[in-house]
Amino acid sequence: MAKKLILIFIIRFISIISLFTKSIAQSPNYVGDDCHNSTEQSLTATYKSNLNKVLSLLSSDAIVSKGYNHTSIGENTIDAVYGLYDCRGDVTGSFCQFCVSTAASDVLQRCPNRASAVIWYNFCIFRYSNHNFFGNLTTSPSWQRPGSKNITNPQELDKAEDNMQSLISEATLETNKMYAMGEFNLSIEKRYGLVQCSRDLNEKQCNQCLEAMLDKVPKCCGTKIGWQVLAPSCLMKYDDFMFYQLTSATSAPLPNPGLYGR
Repeated sequence: MAKKLILIFIIRFISIISLFTKSIAQSPNYVGDDCHNSTEQSLTATYKSNLNKVLSLLSSDAIVSKGYNHTSIGENTIDAVYGLYDCRGDVTGSFCQFCVSTAASDVLQRCPNRASAVIWYNFCIFRYSNHNFFGNLTTSPSWQRPGSKNITNPQELDKAEDNMQSLISEATLETNKMYAMGEFNLSIEKRYGLVQCSRDLNEKQCNQCLEAMLDKVPKCCGTKIGWQVLAPSCLMKYDDFMFYQLTSATSAPLPNPGLYGR
């Protein structure tokens, strides 16, 4: 009996550790922001109030949405605030909400007194502005994050570009999902890629954005096996391990229009 109780305790302990490890692994990691391109300014009390409402609305929405939404407060006034979040296509539900809530909180700390800001995490992007940017293609500023492993095959970059081109085509032409991920065989090794556009864009804008990001790869990351390039309107990531989740949520759901224009 004692041995059985000990065994049950060990199994439960391992389960708790596993859940804790998974939670840590899924924690959103800060990638960057665009606040170095702007300066602090005096914001009106109304604008600050509208901004806090937008941050709260989007943070709450992320738990029930399909991973994307946008909203506005005070539209067509001088104190209007437009906000948007977009979680990575394989991240929805509580993980998406955790990332969006983290971003909504951090953006005020990292970008104080800004009329507009963009902040990136590994699982989501969060944007707000005093101008309506919905549906506008934005490729600047961009971030390039090369991996640590150097390539050993001189054809690695060419193959990576071909692989990512196939994902761009899948995301914009074949499926119209604005999102695609895939596994690629390189002789005995494998590579994994992901591309995604902000879901307020159309297919043509998405294609333009992803092509612009891919054009940056040879210069920033051409000697590395893994890399990530991202902008306010799109991102792409490539590596030698499966960094995404294979779930039914990756079917690029349509946005929930319920928050728009509040």
